Formats: sequence, C-alpha cells, structure tokens
Amino acid sequence: MNILVIADADTRYGAPHSLLHTVQALQELYKIDIKVVLPADSEMRAILENMGCDVFCIHYAPFYQGIPTDLWKYPIKYIIRGVPYWYGRIRAVKEVEQRIDLGKIDLIHSNSSREDLGALIANKHNIPLIWHIREFGDRDYICYSYRKNYIEFMNENASRFIAVSDAVKEHWVKKGISPEKIDRIYNGVSKQSILPRTNDDIAKERKIMRMVMAGNVSKTKGQIWAIEAIKQLQGEGIQVTLDIYGDGARSYEKKLRRKIREYGIEHLVKFKGYQKDVGNYLSQYDIGLMCSRDEGFGRVTVEYMMTGLCVIASDTGANPELIEDGVSGLLYQYGDIRSLAGAIRKCVEEPDLRCRLSERGRLRANTEFTATRNAMQVYEVYNRVLNGMDS
Repeated sequence: MNILVIADADTRYGAPHSLLHTVQALQELYKIDIKVVLPADSEMRAILENMGCDVFCIHYAPFYQGIPTDLWKYPIKYIIRGVPYWYGRIRAVKEVEQRIDLGKIDLIHSNSSREDLGALIANKHNIPLIWHIREFGDRDYICYSYRKNYIEFMNENASRFIAVSDAVKEHWVKKGISPEKIDRIYNGVSKQSILPRTNDDIAKERKIMRMVMAGNVSKTKGQIWAIEAIKQLQGEGIQVTLDIYGDGARSYEKKLRRKIREYGIEHLVKFKGYQKDVGNYLSQYDIGLMCSRDEGFGRVTVEYMMTGLCVIASDTGANPELIEDGVSGLLYQYGDIRSLAGAIRKCVEEPDLRCRLSERGRLRANTEFTATRNAMQVYEVYNRVLNGMDS
C-alpha cells in the first residue's frame, strides 16, 4: 500500500505530533510505504525521513485559516494570505506531479481540514482521498474560508473523513459534511513520548500542588480562567502553582501577565515558553489543566493522563469523551471560575481522590488513546476505501 500524506503548516502542536505518531505506528504494524508533502522545510522533515518516509517540501497555503487575535489585522491578512493561496495552489499541484509518481499512489491522506492540496490532486488523478478533520474550525479558531462552498467541495472530493472526536464529527455533520462518509477515530499518543510519574506517595504529602497547562497561548485555550481561579483560591488561603507551556499571540500573553501582576501572584504563575518535548516535563506536576472553550480532541489531555496527572478539564468540546467525571478526572463548568476553583480545591484537599483519579486516568489513556489503536483504525479505513467497501 502506497500512501501520500499532505500535512499542514503547523509543526509544533497537536496535528503534526498526531501525524508523526500515526505514521510511525502504521509503518511498524503494516510496513506500508508513506510519502509526505510538507508546505515548508522544518524539523518534521528529519523526523519523518528517519522513520523511512520520502518527504517533499512543496509550498502551499491553506484555504481555511484562523482570524488573527488582533482583529484590526484581519483585512490585511485576508489579502496577504489569500494571494499565495489562490496563485500558489496550481503551482503546488504541478510540482507534486513533477516530483512524485502519482500513478503509484493508492490513496491520499490529508492531515488537516485547512488545506485542499490533497483534494485537488485526488480529483485530478482519480485517487481516493481520506480527509482528517482535527478541529471545529469556526468554534475553536474562528476560521474563515477562501472557498465559498467549501463543505460541498469537501464532500465531492473525499472518499472518507476522519474526525478526531464525536464532538468534532457532530459539528461538521451539522455544517453539511456527509454523515455516511465520516468516521470517528481518536488521536493516538505514543507511550514512548511520555515519562510517567513515579512520586505519587510524595505528592500526597505536598503542601502546594503544582499545576500545568500546555498548548498554544490563546484566548480559546482559557489560560485566563486558570489565573482567575488561582486568585480566588489564594483568597481562601489555598496556594497552588501553575506553569504555562507554549506560545502564541504576544498581545494576549501580555494581557495575561498584566493580570498576574495585578493579582500579585507572580510567584505562583510562570510562563515556560514553547518546549518541543513537553512530555519530558509533565512528570514534575500533580494536576493538568485543560480550560479550552472548544477542544477538538485534546492531545495534551491524554499526555497528562498517561503521565499520571490528575486532569481537570472544562465540560466542552471533546473533553467529556476523554474524561469520565469523577472517575478518570474532573470536569468543571466552562467559564465558571467558582466551578474550576472548586475542582482544584477538591484535588488539593482530597489527596487520596486525586491519586485515584490519576491512576484511573492513566489506565484509560493507555487503553483507549494509544498510537497503536489509532493506527489500526486508520488502516481499517484505508482498506475499506481501497477495497470499494464505501463506494
């Protein structure tokens, strides 16, 4: 089986890491040949080549893009981003045709709902297309499309869609994606990328619980809610620390820093910046926070669970699919500071409960959300499409 994967421009957060783990597991399990097209040279190229993939760096721009955090930039970026998309897509298709023998490709797998290069190639060369949908788009990143009827375009060109959660699947079906063509397959996390905690007994006696948030620093990820909850808990005499990993819009991070100074909690909340292998740091913490407005899957949530952290997550998006409230973690009402603070307080005041939730979360993640399980389900979709079972 020969697969051509079309990746998107993100090289740092959920989608590229999920792609790497899926590709590695597919090759280990099935020995299939995978070629990958990247929109720019990056560290992903070396990683994929070390896995045995042929990698081609061919510039192309996405048709589906997020509105800038600073809204005044939107009209400018709409034009600046639109020009390379409209004029670059034809050139990108031609370059793919020149560098890759498409006659030997059995199937194309587009790794993101934001790019349409895979669909253009699939349509022109009559190659089956799997289109991976990893986000809500309009709810989490407030995306806009350069294609007017992009849902119709997606339905016409994809043989199958893969949604990373039931929440994402239901959302895109409501937008018009054909329900008969979409499968839900949870992302997979490689256990090899996780350093599990080994200090649970010590954590029970710790006076100040250490919390972590990892991911893009943006309004939709909800760092502000964690800061507000820490302020409320401090007023109750409960101190917890929070380390924030990741980067994002500087204007938003400055806003968060101002709020931290205003509340006088600089000694409790620290920014750690972007770390390539954040999984290497998670074992230092007791609680993992997921405060997103709408998380399509929550890869970092699974990394928290696999590490053995007690996860506290908002009750939105895919979080309730990953976390069984009161069993493998705690859910709080999104946007309710008292609800979030209450969940943190419970973890601090009930160490036995915290450790029980952590262990059950670890067992759930290591059963339900592994890279091996993900690859097996993706491979099943490949076979169904290639054998004409979905025609």
